[in-house]
Amino acid sequence: MNSGIRWIRKTTAFLIFLAIWHALVTNNVMVPLMFGNLPSPVDVGKTLIKALGETTFYYHIAASFVRIFIGSTLALPLAVLLGILIGRTAWAEDFILPILDSLRPIPQISWIPVAILLFPSVEGSIIFITFLGAFFPILVNTIAGIREVNPSYILAARSMGATKWQMLTKIYLPDAIPNILTGFSVGVGISWMSVIAAEMISGKYGIGYYTWTSYTLMAYSETIVGMITIGVMGILCFTFIQRVEKYLLRWRLEG
Repeated sequence: MNSGIRWIRKTTAFLIFLAIWHALVTNNVMVPLMFGNLPSPVDVGKTLIKALGETTFYYHIAASFVRIFIGSTLALPLAVLLGILIGRTAWAEDFILPILDSLRPIPQISWIPVAILLFPSVEGSIIFITFLGAFFPILVNTIAGIREVNPSYILAARSMGATKWQMLTKIYLPDAIPNILTGFSVGVGISWMSVIAAEMISGKYGIGYYTWTSYTLMAYSETIVGMITIGVMGILCFTFIQRVEKYLLRWRLEG
């Protein structure tokens, strides 16, 4: 389908959404939800323009970005390493996986008190929460990717005398990369949810802190601006990961 037509449809859908939002607020609709309590799109737009002119707003954004980057970057190699071990060895599956499986269902927000007790600084505890958010999705997808490697590739490599290192770098990892990147993408999304919750509770800056503080001060337009900013930042992260995936897997397209 023509890309121009699709762009028009997407733009139209967005404008319809804004129109419905504006109508619900300006008409003070309170049933079934209290839409009349929300700021209008016009008010939010004015607040957004004002925020874009303030240095502090960018500082909040940068702080959250740095926390996500550090947490996700630390989680990626560790989760991949453990995923490979668990996916390939029975002893790791028996000794390590049960412990991780028992920790995985615990919501990241539940870790905040523990993180505050474990780390000497608030910053360290927030980064730890983002680390947890990214770690488990990467781990689960890495395990799945390692276990789903085509058996024919494994047999062919072994028949040609491939070493364990060659099996890992030439067979297992290349075949598991799509799963790993999928886990990384999901993990970054969960990290965003985690860091926002952590900043709301224990942070002093960051876009989550900005959003929650705006709400407590009843600056509801700023609260919506914070939510929009979080969404845009998430989209930027996902887009970047998708481009990295295309670059790393370009050999598949070329083949």
